[in-house]
Amino acid sequence: MSKQTALIALLCAFVTGASAQAPVVSRAEAVMFLFQMSQKPLPVVQGGQPIFSDVAAGSMQEQALQAAVENGMIGVNLVTRAVDPDASVSRGEYLRMLAILFSLPANPVHHYTDIPRTASYAQYAGIAERCNLFPLEKNTALKPEDPLLLSEAAGAVYTLFRCYSSLQPQAAATMMPSAAPASASPVPQTLTMRITSVLSPPLLPSPNATEQKKLQIIGLVNQERMAKGLLPLIRNPQLEQAAQAHAKDMYRRGYFSHFNPEGENYIDRIRRTQYLTLPPELCPCQAMFDLSELLNQRSEVSPHYLVTKRSPVCDCNPRFALGENIARGQQTAPIAVEQWMASPSHRQTILQSLFRETGVGVFGDVWVQEFGSLSLE
Repeated sequence: MSKQTALIALLCAFVTGASAQAPVVSRAEAVMFLFQMSQKPLPVVQGGQPIFSDVAAGSMQEQALQAAVENGMIGVNLVTRAVDPDASVSRGEYLRMLAILFSLPANPVHHYTDIPRTASYAQYAGIAERCNLFPLEKNTALKPEDPLLLSEAAGAVYTLFRCYSSLQPQAAATMMPSAAPASASPVPQTLTMRITSVLSPPLLPSPNATEQKKLQIIGLVNQERMAKGLLPLIRNPQLEQAAQAHAKDMYRRGYFSHFNPEGENYIDRIRRTQYLTLPPELCPCQAMFDLSELLNQRSEVSPHYLVTKRSPVCDCNPRFALGENIARGQQTAPIAVEQWMASPSHRQTILQSLFRETGVGVFGDVWVQEFGSLSLE
């Protein structure tokens, strides 16, 4: 994958209790991401004079924002000519952008109780309900004024394409890894990722060589998952910490195994990062059960992953799915993923439907990918 099409995967956790807040989407990012996903052409900006007072002239950002203004997706201050590209986008605003760009039907019936009748996005609320575009705590509360998270932005587009299959664009060369097979799914595999080719350097730095390899692994694995109708995996910093530590340890100590010389496996490594630690606000009665005992209650086990049973240990009822793929000697990410997919057990791990998050470690010629999910059912 070239530097121009390298991807920055989302550093977003599901319910890991990470201290950092999940990243939110700016107006410029939302517009550029949506036009990239739709593959609709951007207008050619003539001349060197800036169109907007707060956007660099001649930039891709300017083109995308101009297209959004022309389509009525966003407004512009007629006095200052400002579009406020760094302002955070709310869930309702993003819903309206989606509806306008993809020409979705207006005024469908919905059952949300928090949609102002005069809001600009009110006429599209039924689309969000019908297609289940956003993960909600309550089916009756869309929370349209909440800032949109990057994971929500990507997930909404992916879900929309599945809800309205006719909207799925043909995969563009700039959206796919150079090694992508001709039979790849027409749904772009980068829906959970930022795309460096459409974001200006001040917003998103170019990844180094190791980072590019990690992003390629995630992109190629998500391509395989989406080709089978599975949700793409979101990058998780704790899983990545475990993966990187294991890749480095195997390379430096000269072994190759899911177990290190001390007998620890991927479950131990992932646990050490606090990935499986349940925040008290999510599960106040977690002291009533032993996590080790829960992990022993397995409903499915393969050579490279385990899925725990639903365990009613109070109202929390936690469930985990954990897994790991390793490889050594491959010179590129496409070769590593190709060989994983050619191995029935590694392929089974990649296509495990319960996984929601991932982290990749690369050190020398060693590749490690951790998989995980945590749910309270």
